[in-house]
Parts: sequence; structure tokens; C-alpha cells
Amino acid sequence: MFWALPSVAQDDFRRLSPEDAQKVLSEFRAYRMAGDFCMKFEITHHLRKSDETETCTGTLYGTWEKGVPILRIEIANGNGEKSYLLIGGNAPELWTLDSEKRPVRMDKNSTEPFFENLIFTPFELQTPFVYWENAQYERTRRFRGRPVHFFKMTPPESFLAENPDIGFVRIGFDRVYNALVSAEVFGADGKLKKTFSLSRVQKVQEQYTIRELELRDDKTRDKDEFVVTAAALNLRFPNSVFTPEGLAEPAPVVPAAYMEKL
Repeated sequence: MFWALPSVAQDDFRRLSPEDAQKVLSEFRAYRMAGDFCMKFEITHHLRKSDETETCTGTLYGTWEKGVPILRIEIANGNGEKSYLLIGGNAPELWTLDSEKRPVRMDKNSTEPFFENLIFTPFELQTPFVYWENAQYERTRRFRGRPVHFFKMTPPESFLAENPDIGFVRIGFDRVYNALVSAEVFGADGKLKKTFSLSRVQKVQEQYTIRELELRDDKTRDKDEFVVTAAALNLRFPNSVFTPEGLAEPAPVVPAAYMEKL
């Protein structure tokens, strides 16, 4: 849900009516890019009290099936490589490979970092909170110069049973770009835990897509920067690429000629 496509630009900061709020949220949930995509990325972890950084690299593959976003992530750091399949929508699934390279479902671990010293978890990229039914429109206000709608998303009981430390998520999506630009994760105690923000978008093959994201731990003030280094859009991958069984197979190789460096 972090990629963008311009819609009709509007300089309109008016509060939405209940009917309009439901309409724009439904349209945001229904958005999808044209075709499949592949993105090369880097995640750099910054400590607030140190100049030292840690970086991991990866490749993100994406598609949509019946309106549901599906992501395959190949990610690596100095200690090894991992593969994940993230199925979004209102019935999210998280899959990875065990030590025998067999697919294993791990929904309960979606809020655990990809690697020990990262802040980013599958939860931030899977964005299940966008689809939580308990959605309360709060306001529309200026955010980095553009009108952004803010909704309070409260998790269902099934999610709370596995993640009791998360109380709700406040999301903000840009009505100009139809993209998620911020997500604040609050704990069960009502205190802010994490802040996600979209820092930059860039036009690639006639579509706007993410360039930089930032995720901050609001307790330690450490942060992760997610930077897309190359992207290819309007692709078509075999359906098997986005299945649990397909995780055990090598990820597709996108020719360098198709990848646009950012």
C-alpha cells in the first residue's frame, strides 16, 4: 500500500461527511498499480545516539489477486538471507521458509523485525491495518502541503489476541497521490510506539511509486530508512511466484534493461 499514483489534484482540506469518508477509504483500499512490479531496496538502521549504521538489501516483488496485494520479499544482511510472502487484505497471511526450505505460515510473528537490529517488520509492509473494519474518520488536514485524510484503525479481536501490545493505528493517506503517507502505531496503553512516513515518491515508467520511507521507534528514537534503488513496473510474473510453495523456488530475475535506477 506504499506505492503511489496521481489522481486528480485537489486543494481541498474540508472535513469529509460520513458518506464521503467511507467512499474515499473504499477507493483507497481498492487501488492497485498496473501490472506486477519489482523493486530493489536498501534498509539502513540508524541509532539516535550513534553514528554507526547497519544496512540490509533486498528485492520486493508485488502483484494483486482479486484486489488483494501480495508481496514477495527476498532480504539479506551479513548474517544470512530470508524469504517472505505477505498476503494483504482483510485476511492477511505471512509465510516464510523453515530450515528445510519448506513453507511455514507465521502470522503470529508479523510484528517481529526482519532482522534483529531492524525496526521494520512484515506488519509495516503488509499493512493489514488498512483493511481493519473498525475505521473511524478523524480529520483532513495539510500534511507536507497536501490534503491528507486521517483514520483511526482499531484491530479485530483475532489480531489483538496475537498482538496484545498494539492498541490501534492512525493512518493518513494523500488524496492527491492516493497513497499511504503516514501510519502511527499506538500501544495498548495509548502511547505512540512507531511512526511510519513516506518521504519521497518518484515517477517510474509513467507511474509514481515510492522512493523513500522512514520508520521511527518512538521509544528509542532510532529509525530505519527504506530506500528503493531500482524499480521495474508493468511486469507479469507467473502466479507461482506469489504462492507459499513458490517461496522455495528461486525468485524471478528481472533483466537489468527493465530496471530503472532511482
